[in-house]
Amino acid sequence: MASDLDKRLQSAVVERDRLAAETQRIAGRKQAADESLEVVKSEIRGKNLDPDSLDETIERLELAYSDAVIKFEADVKAARNALTPYLETTNS
Repeated sequence: MASDLDKRLQSAVVERDRLAAETQRIAGRKQAADESLEVVKSEIRGKNLDPDSLDETIERLELAYSDAVIKFEADVKAARNALTPYLETTNS
């Protein structure tokens, strides 16, 4: 009976040590990830943007970009319409 308990104890100690080492490894990876995150946030702040509202900033910029493309397309169409009479006379 004692031999069985000794084996179970030894197995539990090995598992505990393995888990402790895994915990340390995970903590190291988390620390590295946190440091990387701070570097990225610092770069974002360096561009005068708020990293905590980056999603809203991206949405606002995408909307502004879409509006600019729509306006540009309308301007090109207006220019084409304005030039059409002259283009038709030169192609004749």
